[in-house]
Amino acid sequence: MKKAYFFDLDGTLADTDADIRGAWKSALADLGLACPDFDRRFVTGPSIDEVTRMLFPDRCDEKLIADIRRLFGLHYDNDGFPSTREYPGVIDRVRELKAAGARMFIATNKRWAGASAMGVKFGWDAIFEKLYTSDMHMDDPAIGKLRKGELLALAMRENGLDAADCAMVGDTINDFEAAEKNGMESIAVAWGYGKPEELERAGRIVHAAAEI
Repeated sequence: MKKAYFFDLDGTLADTDADIRGAWKSALADLGLACPDFDRRFVTGPSIDEVTRMLFPDRCDEKLIADIRRLFGLHYDNDGFPSTREYPGVIDRVRELKAAGARMFIATNKRWAGASAMGVKFGWDAIFEKLYTSDMHMDDPAIGKLRKGELLALAMRENGLDAADCAMVGDTINDFEAAEKNGMESIAVAWGYGKPEELERAGRIVHAAAEI
């Protein structure tokens, strides 16, 4: 067992896809942006910046990203996450690891507002020691927006943790590459949004929560 576990949120702790897609579609409608093949191309997990560049490569700029982020937040943060569901057994396994002495954290590309509100709804704020999000230090010019690898590095520094004592639990290549950059073990969950070739980048793959 590791001393600390960092859990991704979307596709790892909960199935959030339906609510995220809905908020994205509402934001694009507000902006009058057409994306006919949205449902085929959209991927839950990457940051709003990354998805915007993927969906609109020919017209993406910082203003468009900022507009989508603002409107997405207005829809997503206020809808109560009606379609989001925890994956079976995952939080039970988190509790077991915590009871055995491990420290538990969330590290996500999700925005702070949405992730923290979801944590309150599902009671995760009482289970995990701390939430780390990509935008948690956006207002600090010395730090700014953090990629997942930078987020893990920050979390380890703040909590006095060594990479050898930690594991990143996630579902996409973003999680596994972040762990690799920090010399941390990675665990892929098979129930999330990652493709088979992404899962193969992890140190190991689990097919049930009890295997974490």
